[in-house]
Amino acid sequence: MEIATEKIFELYIQRLSGTLSAEEESYVQEQLAQDPAFKAQWDLLVKEDESMNAGGYLQTIDSDTALHAIKEERKEQTPAKVVSIKKFLIAAAMILLLGSSLLVFFFQNKTTTVYYSASAVQQQQKKAIRLVMNHGEAIELSKDSTKTIALNNATLNTGNGGLQYTSSDTVQNTLDVPAGENYKLTLSDGTEVWLNAATRLRFPFHFGPSTREVYVEGEAYFNVAKDAQRPFVVRTALNSVQVLGTAFNINTYQAGSVKTSLVSGSVIAHGKGNEKQTLQPGIQADYGAGKGFKTSHFDEEEVSSWRNGVYYYHRMPLVSLIEEATRFYGMRFVIDKDKFAGKSVTGLMDRNRLDDFLSDLKTTAQVEYQVSGSEIILR
Repeated sequence: MEIATEKIFELYIQRLSGTLSAEEESYVQEQLAQDPAFKAQWDLLVKEDESMNAGGYLQTIDSDTALHAIKEERKEQTPAKVVSIKKFLIAAAMILLLGSSLLVFFFQNKTTTVYYSASAVQQQQKKAIRLVMNHGEAIELSKDSTKTIALNNATLNTGNGGLQYTSSDTVQNTLDVPAGENYKLTLSDGTEVWLNAATRLRFPFHFGPSTREVYVEGEAYFNVAKDAQRPFVVRTALNSVQVLGTAFNINTYQAGSVKTSLVSGSVIAHGKGNEKQTLQPGIQADYGAGKGFKTSHFDEEEVSSWRNGVYYYHRMPLVSLIEEATRFYGMRFVIDKDKFAGKSVTGLMDRNRLDDFLSDLKTTAQVEYQVSGSEIILR
C-alpha cells in the first residue's frame, strides 16, 4: 500500500465532512482525470460509502464525542501519544469503510502535506527560557541539553526539560518561560514546579528558616514538599495560597482572576479583602478582585495536561481560543473578530503539532489559514 493512499483517504473524508477547500477540490478533480491509481482508490471509497453510509456516520460524530474518546484513550497511553480531532474523525470513517486493520496503518504511517509549514515557522520564532538573577544577569536555559553552570552563588544543572540547583543564597531570582514553552524547576526544599507558557516565577535559591514563599505570574503546577515547620506560600498579584505539602495548579492568565485547582492535600486560599477559602482535592476556587471566591469541581486531566504539552478546549469561542493559542504556541494569530463572533469550537492543542491544530480548526470551524512571516492569519 502506497503512503499516498492516506492522502486520498483524507481528501475523501474531508469531502464527506464538507471541509474540502476549493483548491483541494480542484486537485481531486485533476487527479481523477490524470491518475488511474488515484481514481481506482477514490472509486473504491465511493462504492464503500454508498453501501455503508460513511458520510451519514461521520456527521453523527461531533467534536465533543471525539474529544472525549481521545481523552479516554490518552489515559491508557503514554502522555506523548495525542491524536488530533481531524485524525480521529478520519480514522473513524476509515474503520467503517475499510476495516479496523487500516487504523494501524493510518497512525503508524502519518504523512502530512503542508505547502507552508506553520510548525517550521514556530521553531524559528522560539524564544529562550531565562533565569534572571537578582543583580540582573540573564542565563539562557535549554530544555534539550544536560549542562552544569557554575555561578558565584549557585551551581545550576539543566536536563530532562528542567532545572535543579544547589545554593545557600536567599536572594530572589526570576525564572521566565516565554510563550510557546513550558519548564520544570526543583526548588531547594524538593518542591517541584512546572511553569506553563508566558509564566514567571520569582523564588529564592534557598528558603529561610520560618517560611517558603514564591511569586507566580501566569500558570504553574506545584508539587510541594512537606515541611510542617515552614508553610509554603504562593503569591499572585491578587491573592495567596498557603500549603504544607500538596499538589495544585494555579492560573493567573485571565486579568483580574486567579484559579486554584487542588489535586491532593489541602490548601487555604487568601484574598486581598481577608477572604479565605479552604479547598479539598478535586475542587478549584476562582477568585476575582471584588468578587471573592467561587468553587467548583474540575477535571484533573484537563487542568494539568499542559505539563505534557496538551491543552483541551470545550465549546470555546474561537476568538478566545486564538488568544490561548498565541500564548501556547508562541506564534501571533490574527483573526477577524467580527467575522468569527459567535463561533465556538471543541478540540485540543498539542504544542509539538501546530499544523494538526490548524487542520482541526479547518475541520471543526471551517477556518482557512495562511502563514505570513511570524503570523498565522485565520480567514
